[in-house]
Amino acid sequence: CGGIDKRTIEKFEKEAAELGKGSFKYAWVLDKLKAER
Repeated sequence: CGGIDKRTIEKFEKEAAELGKGSFKYAWVLDKLKAER
Protein backbone atom coordinates (compact mmCIF):
# COMPACT_ATOMS: atom_id res chain seq x y z
CA CYS A 1 0.00 0.00 0.00
CA GLY A 2 2.72 2.46 -0.96
CA GLY A 3 4.54 2.36 2.37
CA ILE A 4 1.45 3.17 4.45
CA ASP A 5 1.22 0.96 7.52
CA LYS A 6 -1.97 -0.66 8.76
CA ARG A 7 -2.28 1.59 11.82
CA THR A 8 -2.19 4.68 9.59
CA ILE A 9 -4.95 3.22 7.39
CA GLU A 10 -7.03 2.42 10.47
CA LYS A 11 -6.49 5.94 11.82
CA PHE A 12 -7.68 7.44 8.54
CA GLU A 13 -10.66 5.06 8.51
CA LYS A 14 -11.63 6.16 12.01
CA GLU A 15 -11.29 9.85 11.13
CA ALA A 16 -13.21 9.35 7.88
CA ALA A 17 -16.01 7.52 9.69
CA GLU A 18 -16.24 10.35 12.22
CA LEU A 19 -16.47 12.86 9.39
CA GLY A 20 -19.19 10.80 7.71
CA LYS A 21 -17.15 10.03 4.61
CA GLY A 22 -18.04 6.33 4.70
CA SER A 23 -17.22 4.68 1.37
CA PHE A 24 -15.31 7.78 0.26
CA LYS A 25 -12.64 7.21 2.92
CA TYR A 26 -10.05 5.78 0.53
CA ALA A 27 -10.44 8.59 -1.99
CA TRP A 28 -10.19 11.03 0.93
CA VAL A 29 -7.04 9.33 2.24
CA LEU A 30 -5.44 9.41 -1.21
CA ASP A 31 -6.32 13.09 -1.62
CA LYS A 32 -4.87 13.82 1.81
CA LEU A 33 -1.64 11.98 1.01
CA LYS A 34 -1.29 13.78 -2.34
CA ALA A 35 -1.79 17.12 -0.60
CA GLU A 36 1.03 16.35 1.85
CA ARG A 37 3.58 15.71 -0.92
